[in-house]
Amino acid sequence: MAEASGGDRRGRRGSFATFAACYAPGFSLSFLGTALVLVWIQCILYARYIWVDSGLTTVAINFARCLCIVALGAVALRRPFSPTTQNVLGWASTGLMTAGSLLFFVESLFPHLPFTLLAAVCSGVGLAWGGGMWINFYIRLDLREALLVAFASLALSTVIGIFIGIMEENTAFFISMMLPATTFVMYLRAQEELDDRERCGIAASAPDNVYATEPASTLLRLILGIALFSFVLGVSRGFPSGESIKLSAPFHLIQHVSVTVAGFAIIWWVLIRGRGFKFSVLWQIQLAALALGVIMLSTLDPLASEAGATLIAATNLFQVGFLWFVSYDVARHRSLPPYLILGFFWFLHLFFRESGRLVMWWLGGTSGIEMLIIAGLVCLLAVSVGALLSDSIPRNRPLFAEVSDRSSGAVENENGEGVPRSAMPGGAVSPAIPKEERGTAVFPAISSPAVSPSTPSRFETYVHECFGLTNREVEVLLLLAEGRSSSYIAEELVLSANTVRGYVKNIYQKLDVHSKQDVIDFAKSFKD
Repeated sequence: MAEASGGDRRGRRGSFATFAACYAPGFSLSFLGTALVLVWIQCILYARYIWVDSGLTTVAINFARCLCIVALGAVALRRPFSPTTQNVLGWASTGLMTAGSLLFFVESLFPHLPFTLLAAVCSGVGLAWGGGMWINFYIRLDLREALLVAFASLALSTVIGIFIGIMEENTAFFISMMLPATTFVMYLRAQEELDDRERCGIAASAPDNVYATEPASTLLRLILGIALFSFVLGVSRGFPSGESIKLSAPFHLIQHVSVTVAGFAIIWWVLIRGRGFKFSVLWQIQLAALALGVIMLSTLDPLASEAGATLIAATNLFQVGFLWFVSYDVARHRSLPPYLILGFFWFLHLFFRESGRLVMWWLGGTSGIEMLIIAGLVCLLAVSVGALLSDSIPRNRPLFAEVSDRSSGAVENENGEGVPRSAMPGGAVSPAIPKEERGTAVFPAISSPAVSPSTPSRFETYVHECFGLTNREVEVLLLLAEGRSSSYIAEELVLSANTVRGYVKNIYQKLDVHSKQDVIDFAKSFKD
C-alpha cells in the first residue's frame, strides 16, 4: 500500500511550490558561502576567467595548495583535527587568503614590485583549508540538500563571475580582499544554523562506513580515472602552445551562462522533477566536452579555437562542483574525517591538471601536424578514461545512490503539502512510513559499535519513549554511556563542540543525572 501511494504521488510531482515548501524553511543564505569561495578563486587564480587561467601564477598557486593538502593530510592521519584546531586553521586560512589578495592588489597598482610568488604561496596555502573546510558543513546535510547547496553555489558563483569579468583587474583584486573574511563568517553562521536544527531534533543521518570494505581495485580506478581526467583537462587548458586563450566578452558570457544553466538544470531535474541523477552520465558528458574542445582548438581557426577554449573553461568550472559533490558523497560513507576525503580528491585533481598544463608548455613549439597528433591522442585518452569509472564503481554502493533512480527528493503528504525525504524543519515525516504507523519511534543508524545499525535497541526505545530524548540525543547518550569524551562525540557525529555540550545538558536534565558517571550507571542499570 505504501508503494502504491508513493506511485500515485509521482504523477503530481514537478511542482516548484512543493520543492520550495520542502527546502525553503531550512535554507539559509549562509549555506552559499562556497559560491563566494569560487568567486575569490576567479579573482585570484583564473584572471576572472577572461583567460582560461593566469598561466604560471595559477600553476604555482595550485602546486602550493597540493603541498599544503599533503602536509595537512599527514597530520590529520595521525590525529584528526579537534574543533578548536579547525577554527584556528580557519582563521589562519582567512588571513593568508586576504594577504594573497592584498599582495596581488598592490602588485596591480605597482607592477614593478616582485610580489607574485609570495602572493601565490599565500593564496594557495590559505585556500587549501579556507575552501576545504566547507566539507565539514556539507557532511551534515543529507544528499539532496547537499546537491541543492552545491550546485546553487556553483550557479551563483558564475552569475557573479559575469560581473567580475567586466571589472578592472585592480577592482576585482580589491573585492577579493573582502571575500575570505566574509566566507569564513558565513561558514561559522552556517554551522550555527545546523546546530539550531539539531537542537530541535532535526538532523541528517550520521555518516556510515559502507565503503570500508571496497576492494583495492575501486581505489585504483578512482585514482586513475580522476588523475587521467585532470591531466587531459590540464593539457586541454594549455593547448596548443601552453598559453591560455583570452576570451572575448561574448564567449566569456557564454561560458558563465552555460555553467549557471547546468547547475540550475541539475537542481530542477533532480529536486523538482524527481528524476534520476547518475554519476556515469555527468562523467561521460564532461569527457565528451573535453574531447570536443580539443578538436576545436586543433583546427587553429581563431573563432573555433576561442569556442573550444570556452567549452574547456566551462568544463573545468563545472568539474569543481561535480568533484566536490563526489567528495561529499564518498565522505558520507567512509568513517574518515571528511577533509581527508576531500583532500584526496582535490590533490589528484590539482596535481595532475597542472602537470598536464606544464606538459603543454614543454611541447609548445611543435609543428601543426604534431599538434594534430597530440589532439588525437588527447581525444583517445578522454574516451578511454570514460571506461574506468561507471555506476558499478564503487561496488558496495553506487555514487549518488539516493538520487540515481527516478525517486524525488520532494513528495506530497496526505494534505498535498511538500515534504522532504529526510527530516527538515517543520516536522516533516519520511514518506516511506505508512500513515497508520506514524508516531512510532523511528531511529537513525547509530554509529556506536554496540548498537545494531538497522533496528533500535530496547534501551534506545526506552529512553526515547519514557524520557523524551530526540534521535540525536539518543546517539549522544549511547556514546556517553561508553565513556566517550565530548570532543570524541563531536568528531564521531560530525557536530560542533557547542552542539554536543547542548545535547549533554539536555540529556542530564531529561534523565535527572548530573555527571557522565551517572549516565554510565544509568545505562548499566538498564542492562542489569
